[in-house]
Amino acid sequence: MKKQGGFTLISLLVGLLISSFLLIGMMMVYRNTIQVVVPASESSRSDGERVSALLSTNMMLQAAGFGIENSSYGSHLRIFKSSAFVPLAASEGSVASGDTVLWLSKDFNGTQCRGLSADGEGGLWQVSCDLDMQNIKLSSRLILPSQYGAEQAPPITIVAKRVTCYPFSTDISGRLKLILVFHNSVARQIESSTCLLNFVS
Repeated sequence: MKKQGGFTLISLLVGLLISSFLLIGMMMVYRNTIQVVVPASESSRSDGERVSALLSTNMMLQAAGFGIENSSYGSHLRIFKSSAFVPLAASEGSVASGDTVLWLSKDFNGTQCRGLSADGEGGLWQVSCDLDMQNIKLSSRLILPSQYGAEQAPPITIVAKRVTCYPFSTDISGRLKLILVFHNSVARQIESSTCLLNFVS
């Protein structure tokens, strides 16, 4: 009589065990891939949003001092650090840094006070104020804080520097440069500078 072949209970259990190990391994690979890919893509998106917002802030800063005769630092543009005004010496290369910048400008509605304010989480706000550069009110958030970094993003620093700068050509120069210093998702420091052509001193 011919012997019949087939699966035994032991061979089925061994096959089930091997399949379970393979399934667990695939799930671990998938989980690790998600843990790497999702934060990386979100960090990349966050960096892109920051760069886009910095372009908007540069356009806003071009209006600083517009329409005001003999606009100057201290009278028509001020930097504050923790609500305290930061003076800027008159000599070339002098620097003032803080977390808020306010400026005056004129448009068809008259004289306006606008500004930018960095929060403690790496974000940046557009602000409004009165003509005495007081009573600062948050308007809208331009840059969101980094949400996927290993650590909280350092606050953005706002720097004013007395230096001759040429944003377009050597025929048009400014005497004041405003620099926003921030960190991207890999903690690399990046600077975005704007030449304030409306300021003569």
